[in-house]
Parts: sequence; structure tokens; C-alpha cells
Amino acid sequence: MRLLLLLILFQESIGLKTVTTSYGKVRGITDYSILGNDKFIFKGIPFVKPPLGDLRFSMPQKPDKWEGVLDASTYKAACPSNSSLSEHAQNFISEDCLYINIFTSQYCLKNKCPVIVYYHGGSYNLDSATMFPDKFILERYVEKGIVFVIPAYRLGVLGQFWLGDKELVPANLLVYDAIEALYYVQKDISNFGGNPRDVTIMGHSSGGQLVNALGVSSYVDPEQELFQKFIVLSSYEIFELEHFKINNSLNVARRVNCISKDHQEILKCMRNTDVMEILHAQRTMEDEDTAFFKSLIQAPPLMDYGEKLTEVKKRVPLRKLLCGVTEHEFEKYPYREGFRVEGVFLDFENPVETVTYYHDNFFNKTRNLFNTDSSAVFVSTATYTEAIVNAGGEVFLFETRQKPYSMHVSDMQYFIGIHRELNHTSDMDILDSFYSQMLVNFTKFGEPSPYWNKLDTREMNFLALEIDTENGIGPKMEKEFHKELVDFWLVDMMELDRNITEQQKSNNGSGEANGDVNPTPMQINLTTPGSYNSTQVILESTVLITYVSPIPPKATTYDPKIDEDQPVEGESAPIYNQWWFYAIIILIVIIAAVLILLALNKNNNPESLPLLA
Repeated sequence: MRLLLLLILFQESIGLKTVTTSYGKVRGITDYSILGNDKFIFKGIPFVKPPLGDLRFSMPQKPDKWEGVLDASTYKAACPSNSSLSEHAQNFISEDCLYINIFTSQYCLKNKCPVIVYYHGGSYNLDSATMFPDKFILERYVEKGIVFVIPAYRLGVLGQFWLGDKELVPANLLVYDAIEALYYVQKDISNFGGNPRDVTIMGHSSGGQLVNALGVSSYVDPEQELFQKFIVLSSYEIFELEHFKINNSLNVARRVNCISKDHQEILKCMRNTDVMEILHAQRTMEDEDTAFFKSLIQAPPLMDYGEKLTEVKKRVPLRKLLCGVTEHEFEKYPYREGFRVEGVFLDFENPVETVTYYHDNFFNKTRNLFNTDSSAVFVSTATYTEAIVNAGGEVFLFETRQKPYSMHVSDMQYFIGIHRELNHTSDMDILDSFYSQMLVNFTKFGEPSPYWNKLDTREMNFLALEIDTENGIGPKMEKEFHKELVDFWLVDMMELDRNITEQQKSNNGSGEANGDVNPTPMQINLTTPGSYNSTQVILESTVLITYVSPIPPKATTYDPKIDEDQPVEGESAPIYNQWWFYAIIILIVIIAAVLILLALNKNNNPESLPLLA
């Protein structure tokens, strides 16, 4: 009964807050604080027009102004997605999804706080701007003087459809969405207590790639007017090859019967096709392993079409970067047979030939050490951080090694509150207590800790982030960030690519057709790769490293001879024969009853409901 009373009292502490923006008034919700620093959440503020009708596959446009008060107390729909990678599909999706969510406080409304703009991950195909726990963001960021912003962007084919015609449909549509969110922040964040001259963009996984691409681009914001610092976490800087993007887009069009030699007609048909039909076509292609819209291409607004990444790295704007990875990233994920070349994380001359030779000759020998997915994370991190330092910027590099495991997404529980372990160890609790504070410190002061040395490219120093109180292990500075792996790709695989190029020239010179190349076997030492000159490799190399995407395994078949209800010898009885199983059921029923009472109380309390616009 006491618990129920406390829950009701907490619910009644939520009120309403109105802010005037450049486009009209918005009313969000208030989280009252007994300490006087009330916190506010504004959900679903339009920062562009809905991308519907003729605006599908079009550049984002400024929103219209509105009369009255806009209800910003609940999240709007998530952007449409349908991917086999998602275990928890979004419940409410719509193309009318380009909204921004803002978390702020009474303190910030008076003092103009630093701003974090967070771009969600999900391979540009899943997840959303509405999936993160409000309470975590309020406690870890807003309470500490940060205005936290989460914008949406178009996903999958809706955000990456491209036919190769530079005038018809812009490449990298979702990037334009992301940039438009930053323009909105510049225009209106001061109304929410944010300082538009102190903006940090932050992202994880594909969101990290998006943030990194924005941060190093000399085309997007070279004068640092939109943002000044960036935080990149577990980013794989993979760029899809242009002809793959075009073929995948045409494949979707074909599957929804939008076939024509005229790209204008294809676009018109695609705009008139039901969005669920388009999503179904994309999902079918993904299930067949024929396409997956999960990466950007080397094109505007990030760079010129087909521009070498080495050229991009020569013109990196002067910014501060906080960059982190996990110790194993994708290394512990199961390997599956088959592969395809999808994209690049360095410039390349012979992408298909090189990666095919790598897969045929080295994959089984090196996959535990040089997992290709993880290589994309670690090698990209090494090369981009060095490029930023070489350009005069400052980088703080770290690697999370917290046990029981440190893989891709395992660190999200510490900085955004999802993928959270049910049974935290005391060591994990310690890390949890200060992880997000590092991000706050960097956002506020430009460095995560006064005891954290910025990156020296001669040493490739980084903070190893691990808490093990039993063995006396704590965060410490180390050197040579993934040196063995980086050397393997930037020295040994570089040599392989050069050998392929030389053999192609030799074949052409002898009159042979320029087709498949089987280069002379290389003598590569898999345990002690050569060393590389980092500056020379980053600024002068034209070698490309490709990303290998595993092909999904065939479905397993059910054996009817196996009786799943019959315990195997030595195995415990089914859980429904255990007393505690029924105790859990009773507890769930009680909790459900409490939630129903809370919902009824909320509906009967007019003060908790927003006024209509």
C-alpha cells in the first residue's frame, strides 16, 4: 500500500510547462524537484515538414508555424523500419516522424547550458529517437546542467534511396535530416535553456558514424557554427560503394512494380507507393541477403561524389573529440558462412579482389584476432583520431573493458540507459556511477578528466576503462591502441592491394583480359604484423579496406522426435513444476493491478493532461 501511495504521489508531481519557439508555443511536462531545479521534457517538436507525398525522398524543408499551443507531452511516431536485426520493433511508426525531443531544466532556462545532440544508432535501419528512458537522461545529463536533444532521421530506403541522379534525389538524405536538426538547435535551443554556441553532437554505432562524418567534414560546418565538439562511440566508418546503393534502390523499386527506364517515373511511382509495401520489399531483400541500407556513401553533403577519404582527412576542421570503443565490439558474435563486399572504411583500389583474397586465404586463420566487423571499428577509430590530431584538434580516446563482457552496445547501459544488465556487479555499479559524467565533463569543459592525457599519435595512448576491485584494477592510461590489428590492415593488407594492382597491370600488359585476379600468395606473419607510419598512411595512402557482411544462416529445422516436455537425464524439471514460478505469476498480477490503478488515476486528474492546441 505504501508503494502504491508513493507511485501515485510521484505521478502527481508531473505538471506542464510552456515554451515559446520561433514556430509557435509548445507545452511539455515538468518533473518537479524538491531541490528547486525542476526538469522539463518537450517531446515531438517538428523541426522540418513531414516527409509525405512529394516530400518523400526530398530534401527536408522548414516547418510551418502553428497557432495555439502544441502538445509536446508525448512522443510522436518512430520513423518506419522493418529489419531482422531488431528484436523489439517500434510499436508506433509513421513517415510523419521527423521530430525533435528536448530535455532541459529550470537552471538551464536561467543560465543557458551546454547542449548535447544525440543521434541514435541501429545501422540506419532500426531504433528511434523515442526509445530512451526519460528518467536516465534527466538524472545523468539534465540534472548536471546539460540540455539533451534527440532528433529523428529517416531510416532504411526512405533515408537512403538514390538512383545516381544528382539532381533528382539527393544522396544521403538522412544526413540532411541530421543537419537540419542542428539548424533548428541553432534557431531555437536558447528558448529551451541551451547555449547555441556550445553544442556537442554525440552518437553510437551508426549514429557514431553519422556524428564522425559530420565532425570531420569540411563541407558541413567548417566554421563550427552548428557544433563545436563531438563524441563518437563504437563507430564503424563504412561507406557503401555507389553502384551498390543504386542497385539496391532499383531493386526496391522493381519489387514494388515501379519499373521504368525514366528515373523521374520511378521516383513518381515510389512516392505514390504505400510505405508499408516499400518496407516489406526492403525486408524481403534483407532476408534474401540481397541488400541492406545500412551505410552512407561518399557524396554530399559530407564530401564530393567519390572523394577519397584520405582527401577528407586532410581538411578536418579544428574540433575536440571524445572517442570510445568497447574491448571486443563484434569479436564475440557468432560467425556465419558466406560474405559479400558492402563498403569501405579506407580508400581502396581493388576492393572486391582484396577482400575476396583475404576471405579465402586469411579469414579462418585471423578471424578471432582480426574480426572484420571489429576491424572497421578499431581501424577507423585509429585513423580518424590521428587525422584530427594531425589537423591540430584534440582527441581523448578510451576503451571500455568492463567484465563480464565488453562488446558492441554493452556500454549503452552506462551512457543512455538501454541494454541494461539485470544483475549488475558492484564493479559495474562503480563504472555506471561515473561513465556519463565523463561525457558531461567533456561537453562542459572540453576534457573528460584533468588526469586523462589527450591523444599523442606517436604513442596512440588511450584510457582503459575497467573496474575490478577484487584485483585492484581501475581506469588507467595505456599505449598502442590495437596496434597489431591496425598494422595488419594498414601494412599487410595494403601490400596485398598493391600486389593485386601490379598483377592487373602485368596481365593487361601481356594482353590478358582484366578479370579475376589471383595474386601471388603473400607471406604475412599473422602474429607480428609490420609497423606503419601513421601520418603517411592516413594522408597519403589510397588503399581501401572493405567491410565483410556475413550472410544469415539457413533456418534450422524442428525435429518432431524430440519431446521438449520431457526432461533430459540430469536436467531439472520444467519451470511450471516449480513453486517459485507461480509466485512470480502472482507478483506480476499485483504489479499489473497497481499500473491499472495508476492509469485510472491519471485519466481522472485533469491537471496531468495537456491542454489542446
